[in-house]
Amino acid sequence: MIYSFHDPEKQQQMLPLSLHILGINHQQEPVLRPTGLHFFQWFYCIKGTGELIINDCRSILHQGQGALIYPQMPHSYHGLTSEWELHFIGFSGQNCMELLKTLYMHESGVYHFSNTTVFSQHIEQLDSLKKQKMKHKNAAYSKVCYSLLLDLSSCIKHINTSVPVQENRLVQQIIAYLEENYAKPVSLDDIARYVKLSKEYMCTLFKQCMQQSIMHYLQSVRISRARIFLLQYPEKKVLDIAKMCGFESPSYFGKIFKKEIGVTPENYRNSI
Repeated sequence: MIYSFHDPEKQQQMLPLSLHILGINHQQEPVLRPTGLHFFQWFYCIKGTGELIINDCRSILHQGQGALIYPQMPHSYHGLTSEWELHFIGFSGQNCMELLKTLYMHESGVYHFSNTTVFSQHIEQLDSLKKQKMKHKNAAYSKVCYSLLLDLSSCIKHINTSVPVQENRLVQQIIAYLEENYAKPVSLDDIARYVKLSKEYMCTLFKQCMQQSIMHYLQSVRISRARIFLLQYPEKKVLDIAKMCGFESPSYFGKIFKKEIGVTPENYRNSI
């Protein structure tokens, strides 16, 4: 369900935040916007997984994560699962840029949510307002939007896991396979059979396009997922997180994680 808000009143221009669009439990269709939109967008994934491309950088948006897109930022997104359901809002305001930077929303991209209810709670408030007959409704929308941003600031962390978009479809097939099977033992022979290429040609093609080997990319995917799981599942041991991400050896996981991220898994978990 999507609502658009078009109000010609000058009063709306005077509000600190103005609501442009509201999406509630929306089964998201593919979107392509080469020049972006003129307002900010916040998304929250409530079901499934999708691919988000912002300014030619690709990220994966999973259930329980959010994404922020700044105005005039070229972007596209589509579901990677049969169901990809989102809440979202679009908003603007004269001091939006300064406000977002103050609230640790410095850039477009995917964000981890340590509180998985805060976005839905505010979306429900906006939905309730939409159904009411009342004066000064735009001011009420502005209040809820402002409250949402304040509450988000204490429970989000930017996840810098985007990679440059490549046009080669075979490379994208390999990446999709790695994203889907990172938790399992994966061999080059397995991948070559999947994409129906010789192992040698496949490795050469991937290295030319991505400037790294397939197995190094797989390692990056696993570490990226580990970063998410360490924050998303604080009750789980690091040993369990390692296994969830395809690492059979906890000590090797710890070594690679520190090499890639600069801190141990335990210290990373405690950093938010």
